[in-house]
Amino acid sequence: MSVDSYTAMLQLERISSLLSPWAIRAAATLRLPDLVAEGADTTSDLATRSETDPDALHRLMRHLQILGLFCTTADSRWALTELGDLLRDDHPLRMCRVLDQTNEYLRKVNQSTYGLLAAVRAGGAVWDRLHGLSLWDDLAANSELGRGFSELTTFRLALLGPAIARGYDWTTSRHIIDVGGGTGHLLASILDIQPDLQGTLVDLPSVITDATAVLEEANVADRCVVVPQSFFDVLPRGGDVYLLANILHNWDNENSAKILRRCAEAAGSGKRVLLVERVVTDKADENEQDFFVSVSDLSMLFLLGGRERTEDEFHQLALATGLRHTATHPLAEYPSMSLLEYTVNG
Repeated sequence: MSVDSYTAMLQLERISSLLSPWAIRAAATLRLPDLVAEGADTTSDLATRSETDPDALHRLMRHLQILGLFCTTADSRWALTELGDLLRDDHPLRMCRVLDQTNEYLRKVNQSTYGLLAAVRAGGAVWDRLHGLSLWDDLAANSELGRGFSELTTFRLALLGPAIARGYDWTTSRHIIDVGGGTGHLLASILDIQPDLQGTLVDLPSVITDATAVLEEANVADRCVVVPQSFFDVLPRGGDVYLLANILHNWDNENSAKILRRCAEAAGSGKRVLLVERVVTDKADENEQDFFVSVSDLSMLFLLGGRERTEDEFHQLALATGLRHTATHPLAEYPSMSLLEYTVNG
């Protein structure tokens, strides 16, 4: 075997190993970065505070060091690297929350990733084959699973909300209808910076239970109406902007078209429909944005039979439902995502 072949083999071993992703999840779940940051910088102290076996923990820490999350000081104490610092629970990006295996939804999704092979063979979602129910039905039937999904969705929208609020000129709007807006964090972010804007939040009754409290805490509840319903049903009228943030990627083209058509029908001629979605580029490059979009795309495949789409695919989908593309607004803080603006045809 040549040196080049051996190096390539090691590289393939590194990217194909299933242990590294789980090692990182173990670190996040055990809050190892937080404990080290708080001063537990020896394996013995770290094991005591994380309630783990010292020898097993040392072996885990050694692997995490190889991955670049931890390093050792001159006196052989553990220290956080810049990368490992991202996993602190109090870090602004809160990456720890999307890796923590105490979240029932994340744990089940992560453990179900082996279903990707079956999804590629079948060309669609395989959650029901793995667990006996579709993901949506499983979320409704299992309260802990549903709670974990809601927590993750709320966390992501809370992070994304300010970027969307700053990434579009909302001064041209009077009334925004957030379709599938969850607990209202995104709508609250927009209304917070636009004091003259009215809002309507639409989502399932089981999803928007906490929405009123979220809107009240943001001091925007007096300008917002909460409507408990499915976005497959006739939507409330009266909005000049209908917002779908991180919604269509959950659905195949047929169901996505139904959602868009409901928005267009409720909005009426000349009104706008805004999509906030990850956009697949025409050429997959080895950069972080394309990697992130690709991971999400494969996740949508095996979880729900949904997909991430190219900008042209969004345009074609919208065109078939009575919408024409008028502008694309990249979100500077989230380069992998864009705000796609459409107008309802007259």
